[in-house]
Amino acid sequence: MVDLSYRPDLHILVVRWLGVTADEETRRIYRYLEEADVNQCRFWLLDARRRPSSGPAVTRWMLDEFAPLVSAHFRGLLYFSYLISPAHLSAAEDFQRQVAAISNPSLPYRLHYASQESEATNWLLEAQASEKAPGRPLPTGHLSSGQ
Repeated sequence: MVDLSYRPDLHILVVRWLGVTADEETRRIYRYLEEADVNQCRFWLLDARRRPSSGPAVTRWMLDEFAPLVSAHFRGLLYFSYLISPAHLSAAEDFQRQVAAISNPSLPYRLHYASQESEATNWLLEAQASEKAPGRPLPTGHLSSGQ
């Protein structure tokens, strides 16, 4: 239920959901991404425009269990840029406020939400640049309507 590709020119792993997935299937897909170990790529563009948001249990599992394990395995922060429909940006903003994890520098990941693929990609490229330039701040998670 996903299309997986690696962009070696950008060092970005692109995951496109092709439809709705059950919770266990979603967990299996994320576990596969860890096991695939695509060049230890920590910059993921997750195109979720064709599927509804994951349930709270899967979201908590992904952020509280999966992401810390993969971050430790890849030895660095993970960057998740979710490409979502404009209609879902307000729900993502609500989630962001509830979790308050986006700007917590101690977490092993950063989240970003965008409705335009160019914005999602640019945020990941900015994250890569921030890691290469000492003193340059890491991007914090934020929402972008692509406007």
